[in-house]
Amino acid sequence: MSEESPVSAWARSHFGQDAEVVRRGLVEGLHHAQQRAVLIQEMSGLPSKQPYGGMWPATYKSLEEQLVGLEGAYKFRPPNASYNLMVVRERLLLPFKLADNLNVPVKQARLATKIGRNLSLALSAAQPPDDLLSLLGEDFEFDPVAVVNELVHLSPATKIIYVPYVAHADAGLLKSWWGEGLMQSDGTIAWLVGQPEELPAAKGATPEGSTGAFSGLAEVGGSGRAFDEGDLPALDFPTHSRPVAAPTAEREPGSGKPTANNGNA
Repeated sequence: MSEESPVSAWARSHFGQDAEVVRRGLVEGLHHAQQRAVLIQEMSGLPSKQPYGGMWPATYKSLEEQLVGLEGAYKFRPPNASYNLMVVRERLLLPFKLADNLNVPVKQARLATKIGRNLSLALSAAQPPDDLLSLLGEDFEFDPVAVVNELVHLSPATKIIYVPYVAHADAGLLKSWWGEGLMQSDGTIAWLVGQPEELPAAKGATPEGSTGAFSGLAEVGGSGRAFDEGDLPALDFPTHSRPVAAPTAEREPGSGKPTANNGNA
């Protein structure tokens, strides 16, 4: 899909007059998140992809920054998650990494994280509950103290819009899609007819087939200076130890043997 492609009737049926804004927000958010992840990998100077893989929360944060100002948009903190997802007009946008190369067909897209699967199960129930929390089961450890404004009840009418993407630690975002589907028992998405739709390329993205560093990396962070230039900031660490509260969900991405989804969210 070219950047000038008109927004489809499917997209407008979900997001109305904001369809183009939502589509552009997804594209730019994914692009900038992957751009920064590639930069961090290059700055590390390490042969392993650990720095890049550790940047997976940036995808969620970047989409939040792009979409949070829209009318009818709000942040949703999935239970036990360390990040927010965006809901726009009762459509929960769920980004996830399909692969790190273009050899994996999007028709084989599969959710690999527990949080993504739980949300898919909850929102595809035949009779959705009044709120998401009632579907999480007896083993869910609910701490009222942890409930903040970002943790809100989803409407029973909420639908998931899946946003699979292909990204590489050396090239950033390669392709992305959005669409509707039903999750199968193994996490594979059974797309509805005509889904998913390919999203347009982000502005400033490296042309397809090019090689070398991802364009615009030097601009991330503002000055373009090397990371080891300039004065060191003052460090103000506490002088005594204290417990740090952390989400109890699984660490993303899943550990174990490397897979197409390993190395990012």
